[in-house]
Amino acid sequence: LIEQLSAVIQNHIDQKHKRGEECEQVIVEQVKEKFGTLRFYYNGGDDYCRGVSSLAESMTAVTCEECGKPGKQRDGGWVVTLCDEHHHERELKKLLREGMEQ
Repeated sequence: LIEQLSAVIQNHIDQKHKRGEECEQVIVEQVKEKFGTLRFYYNGGDDYCRGVSSLAESMTAVTCEECGKPGKQRDGGWVVTLCDEHHHERELKKLLREGMEQ
């Protein structure tokens, strides 16, 4: 999603410049995950850039961060967004770790 978001924003800026229109170059300041979703902090751009950035951030709440399939936010001490398959793998690994500690 980050690569696609970056490509869409850059294409938009390039197209505006080709038409002789103003659009400040987007400079990414920080990309992180918070509460199971993407946070994309940047300077520059315009309303279009803000819209696609907001859309990408909202898509991460329903997209598995492991494989890109549809997912749900899961809480296990740290909120992550996973599909059922990767959620079950995560839970199994957690149970195995707990069993090894005992």
